[in-house]
Amino acid sequence: MLEIVGDSHTNALIEAAGKFRQEKRLVSRHGEIRMGQLGYGYHFLEPFFACEGEDVRFTQDVASTVFAKLNPDGPHVIRPNDARRFVFVFGLYPSFGFNAEHWQAHTPAIEANGRQFVSTSAFTAIVDQIVKPPLAFFERLQAMNVRFSVASCCPIPASYSRLARKTNFIDGEIALIYSRFRDHVCRKLDRMGVVYHLPPAEIYDDGGSMLDKYAKSPADYHANAAYGSLMLAKILREVDQLA
Repeated sequence: MLEIVGDSHTNALIEAAGKFRQEKRLVSRHGEIRMGQLGYGYHFLEPFFACEGEDVRFTQDVASTVFAKLNPDGPHVIRPNDARRFVFVFGLYPSFGFNAEHWQAHTPAIEANGRQFVSTSAFTAIVDQIVKPPLAFFERLQAMNVRFSVASCCPIPASYSRLARKTNFIDGEIALIYSRFRDHVCRKLDRMGVVYHLPPAEIYDDGGSMLDKYAKSPADYHANAAYGSLMLAKILREVDQLA
C-alpha cells in the first residue's frame, strides 16, 4: 500500500487523484493508494508525533483522526518494518520561509533597502531551527526501517507578492527565500539518505516562481489540480522506482 499524507499542499494531489482514477492512472507497484491531509504545514513544524514502545503515532487530533480513517483495516500507528510505503507532504515546506513576520524588518536579498540584511549562514540557521520536528520524525522512521519519501510543497506563484499585497518584498525575493529554504533542506535530506520529490521543472518561470496558471486562486500560495496532476504523476513515477 502507498499512503500519501501531509499538509494542505496534499490537496492539489487529492484533487488530481479523482481524474487519475477515472482514467485508471492512479496505480502503483506498491499497491492501493490512499491519500489524506493530516493538518497544515505549520502543524509539522511543532511537536506532532510520539513514540509508543516501538511504534510512532501522530499526536495532534486532526492528524490522528485522519490517519485512523485512512487505515480502518490496519494499524493507526506507524510500526517498525511497516508494510506500507509513505510519501509525507511536509517538512520540505519552503512556503513557511517567506510567511514569517520577521521578513517585515529583515531580508535575505542584498539588493533590498530599508530592512536588515540576513546572511546566507544566518538564513540557514533559521531554517535548521524551523525543520527540527519533521527531520526528527524522518530520523525516527529511518531507525524503524520504514519505507518513505518526502514531497515538497509547490513554489510560490509569480503574482503572489502583488496580489496578496506583500509590499515589503522586492521582485524575486519570495522566490529567493523559497529556493534557499528548499535547497538547504534538500541537502539535509541528501545527507540523511531520504528520497524527496521536487515540483516538476515545467511549472517554474524563469525567476524561480510558479507560473500563475498553476495557482489555486489569486493571492493563494497553494496550487491547483493542474499542478497536482503533474506533481502526482511525478511522485508516482519516482516512487515506483523505489523498493
